[in-house]
Amino acid sequence: MRIAVCDDNIDFLQRLSTLLNMYSEENHCIVEYKTFTNPLELVMQMEKGIHYDVILLDICMPGMNGIQCAKDFRMYDNLVKIVFLTSSTEYAVESYSVKAHNYLLKPIQKDNLFSVLRQLKKEEDITEKKFFILKSKTGITKIFLEKLEYCEVINRKLVLHLSNNEEYESILRMNELEEKLQDFGMFLRPHRSFLINMDYIQFLTTHSIVMESGVKIPVPREKYAQIKQIYMEYIFQGKNSIVIGN
Repeated sequence: MRIAVCDDNIDFLQRLSTLLNMYSEENHCIVEYKTFTNPLELVMQMEKGIHYDVILLDICMPGMNGIQCAKDFRMYDNLVKIVFLTSSTEYAVESYSVKAHNYLLKPIQKDNLFSVLRQLKKEEDITEKKFFILKSKTGITKIFLEKLEYCEVINRKLVLHLSNNEEYESILRMNELEEKLQDFGMFLRPHRSFLINMDYIQFLTTHSIVMESGVKIPVPREKYAQIKQIYMEYIFQGKNSIVIGN
């Protein structure tokens, strides 16, 4: 697991480094981490393509807001897990706007930090196994769910859009693909012609869902309330939600 720790307090960074070393020893796993006192330094690393699995981010730094910093991080990495470090719970709700995984109250307690890290490791292990085999026009392809942004029907053809701009035309029908993916919990069918990965939703309006790629997915007026409820449950509680059908 690769972790970036960003906090303006050097003493706190040393304390957290000690805890991360303890976690690595007690859980017999390799933890690579790098500390930053300025989030701009971390942004520069991400601009260069350096990937971290987890970012432990102070939410209140002099002249900087952790929420805005997280939005900058999301421009370069939509999949990194962000855990906010804060002295107050007042930012808890706002933290979900940047898809924060969790937040830890300062002073950081060993048991609380270790619990979050174990959960992150468990989710990482599960994510690595989340893929399906797609029979497409070009052959057989392994599709990792974390890279599948949305699917749509174009001229009666089912097209899968990945986050790296790759596209695959499937020989399946939308209903068949929906059934294949519904057990994974992160997919939602807001419209009969679209199936989307909720991890890539940028924002939701009464008329459309805007994805990270900028694509707008139409939302039928009569389904808006239901779609909103499912999405809010997904991001706030991490529940596997039902898939809306036709």
